[in-house]
Amino acid sequence: MIDYEYIDNEPDLRKMQKQLRRPGRLSIDLESDSYHHYGEKIALIQLSDGKHIFLLDPFEVDISVLAPLFQDGSREKIFHDVDYDGRMIFTFLKVKPYPIFDTMIAGRMLGREKVGLADLLNECFDLNLDKGLQKADWSQRPLSREMLKYAALDVAYLLPLRDHLAGEIEATGRTKWATEEFARLVNNLEAMPEREVNVLKFKGARELNSRQLAILEKLLHWRERKAKSFDVPNFKIIGNERLLRIAEYQPRSRRALEESRILSPRQLARFGNDIAVAVERGLKVPAPKLPNFPRQVHQKRDLVAERVLRNLKTVRDRKAGELKLDPGFLMPNGILKAIAKAKPQDISEMRECCGLRNWQLDVMGEALIQSIHRATGRHVT
Repeated sequence: MIDYEYIDNEPDLRKMQKQLRRPGRLSIDLESDSYHHYGEKIALIQLSDGKHIFLLDPFEVDISVLAPLFQDGSREKIFHDVDYDGRMIFTFLKVKPYPIFDTMIAGRMLGREKVGLADLLNECFDLNLDKGLQKADWSQRPLSREMLKYAALDVAYLLPLRDHLAGEIEATGRTKWATEEFARLVNNLEAMPEREVNVLKFKGARELNSRQLAILEKLLHWRERKAKSFDVPNFKIIGNERLLRIAEYQPRSRRALEESRILSPRQLARFGNDIAVAVERGLKVPAPKLPNFPRQVHQKRDLVAERVLRNLKTVRDRKAGELKLDPGFLMPNGILKAIAKAKPQDISEMRECCGLRNWQLDVMGEALIQSIHRATGRHVT
């Protein structure tokens, strides 16, 4: 049995605050409603100090009272994937939780292939955590007992999991790695981006010509307005693939749209006329105002950089094998490409140009520099 307290009134909130004034670590999780509603918001916050579990209802109590707690530098906050939860907290509470321990990143740092919370709890403690309610509508009220239990379980074992993984990290000599990585995660947290319609960033748009892009742009604006008015995610209006096919086919009327068989009968009945209007608007965009992708500037190939990159990947992959780490976690290809382009001559130059963390430089810096020297014909000392 998992005991928890559901906080949906001010007296219980004050009582919880009093209990949480005691020193100690906190495990934190939250549920959002982005899968069911247009605007993303926090629908539930779960906290545990190791003895008590609190489930806060943001629709009933002022969760801004948690901001000082999240900023308390003397108390470690444990998350599983702080990237999402931290950005939501920063967006709605205007604070970055610090210091933190991220059990997902800890799992990756230890070379775990599966780093989901359920996977780690099963591997470390032989616990089976049902994640079947992950996409439930957490904005509904009242929340079912099953949903509340599910939410409580998400923080119930984070503290012991943190200690288990931290012990492994210390045993492998990677504590400094973790400390630096966690601080970087918090420092890089940003607010959730504002919604925007950008047809040039739409997956598959590069396959369209300018007129089709104009139609797709009108369709995207229409879908965004419709999703907002219905308070649903835009994919629940019409999916991306169907919009692309409509832009390609360019049906000029509801009848042509029906004959294309792109939409389901239900979508056709609800949105057929609107979509035909959006297509017509796209067809009427004047030629000078048609959207176009910027012309790609073909740069001269840097054959030396390509050779350096191949060598760097070989060195990285070999080291990842020795450390039993995912090569992409040890050093992403994007960083290797930046190094290959800059061709730094020493560690200090590499530190300045390429965005490596200290632990990455400690583990691989010298080997990477040696690899660059060999690929460029510089003298290797």
